Amino acid sequence: MPKYFGTDGVRGIAGVELTCELAFRLGRAAGRAFHPRRVLLARDTRLSGPALEAACAAGLAEAGCDVSLAGILPSPAVSHLVRTGKFELGSVISASHNPPEDNGIKFYDPQGLKLSPQEEERVEVLLDGVPPRGRLGSVEPWPQAEDGYRDFLLRAATGLSLQGVKLALDCAHGATARVAPQLFQSLGARLTVIGREPDGSRINATGAAVIEPLQALVRAEGADLGVAFDGDGDRAMFVDSRGRVVEGDVLMAALAPQLHRSGELSARAVVFTVLGNMGPERYLNDQGFQVVRVPVGDRHVSWAMREHGIELGGEPSGHLVFGRYAPTGDGLLTALLTLRALQRADVDLASLVAPVPVYPQVRADVRVHDRTGALQDPHVKEAIEAARALLGGKGRLLVRPSGTQPLIRIMAEGEDEGRLQRAVGLVQDALAPHRAESVEESMG
Repeated sequence: MPKYFGTDGVRGIAGVELTCELAFRLGRAAGRAFHPRRVLLARDTRLSGPALEAACAAGLAEAGCDVSLAGILPSPAVSHLVRTGKFELGSVISASHNPPEDNGIKFYDPQGLKLSPQEEERVEVLLDGVPPRGRLGSVEPWPQAEDGYRDFLLRAATGLSLQGVKLALDCAHGATARVAPQLFQSLGARLTVIGREPDGSRINATGAAVIEPLQALVRAEGADLGVAFDGDGDRAMFVDSRGRVVEGDVLMAALAPQLHRSGELSARAVVFTVLGNMGPERYLNDQGFQVVRVPVGDRHVSWAMREHGIELGGEPSGHLVFGRYAPTGDGLLTALLTLRALQRADVDLASLVAPVPVYPQVRADVRVHDRTGALQDPHVKEAIEAARALLGGKGRLLVRPSGTQPLIRIMAEGEDEGRLQRAVGLVQDALAPHRAESVEESMG
């Protein structure tokens, strides 16, 4: 298993866990592992981004790669431009939805997919040691990246007009802060935008991971719809005209039959992660669709879609993959295709998702010192079994380590909310000796 890579690249506190020295070594190792001649490198708005970008670019150049700097750009733009352009490797300096002090580095292969664990291991084994001297690559700006990405999005959304649509956006002070308002204005939308300043000190203070400001904005402005992106733009979360959140699994269940009828889905199948709600799954089953479950992480969704020939998949958190258009999650693409589906059906978002049932969920995050050690504790294991027994056959419990933060994530789902609370509480109590700081709990 990779030592540095998690579920979405390498992440850590910038300057502490993810240093410029490590960024240089990662860039050099990736160049040595895959021998790309041309690499596209982008970043989000984090304050540590320029330094880590420079270090990673220097490492790639030392490995002989010619590096094109796209500047601030959503992660899925790099996936698209690598897949369709002149590049053999893509890299993004971003920690996605993590707090501002964190940063990360992830890579995209020539198909626009995130690296597999085996490919990540190839990078890690080359982190140490001095490579043989050779040709130094170049590092140059590539300012046309944003235009190329915007053109792709507009082509994908052919036929969409937002004339008269009152749309609220939250760009999370991140990588979509420039491109998103321009894109939706060009389609005729009447926009109200928060988080539109590209500000690395406030990245993800609002957005897909903190949806309440958008809910308040939609209600206050009387918007028809709200869309929130995360820091690197690979997620989109939706809010209907009454300020209610529509999670990704519910949206996929509502969209899938319509997309199949219009010919945009060839298979009657959708990929969910283990976090997907049972309600949307049962709705899809009733509509004649198969649901394939995979581990958490949009790369697992992408791999399963490719393996099974499925063209729609995603996570409740808003990572949605529309395989006909892109191989990875793309928040702006998700927003455009959803708006076009609403336009074609002549319904609002609330009406589209109304038939999809949602089972109650209780979720809690427990910050711990050691994720692996906490889950290996016999008392924690006993508590998990007791919680599952409490739910019986009328619910399910998922306890897992976060792949990107020092958290144990707990989720219970079923019909009896009181029983769900008790089940989650059993696990929280057992994790108390391992707790680092705080516990966050929510109802879903």
